[in-house]
Amino acid sequence: MPALAIVAADSAGSGSSMSWLVYLLFLVAGLMVGGTWSMYQAGNKVLTIVFALIAAVSLVGAILWLIGVMS
Repeated sequence: MPALAIVAADSAGSGSSMSWLVYLLFLVAGLMVGGTWSMYQAGNKVLTIVFALIAAVSLVGAILWLIGVMS
């Protein structure tokens, strides 16, 4: 039920209509962290660095977008 309250509050016009992108960026960051760990365990250094960079950029983007949506 709390998820419905968040959606209802968000659709009421209090935030940006693009706030779903924050959730998408957090999702991408989480998936990339998992991919980073998998590539690290496999010994692939290049993909470990690439996935880590993508995870960091998407996490920072999500946090900055969240701060922008909240203010």
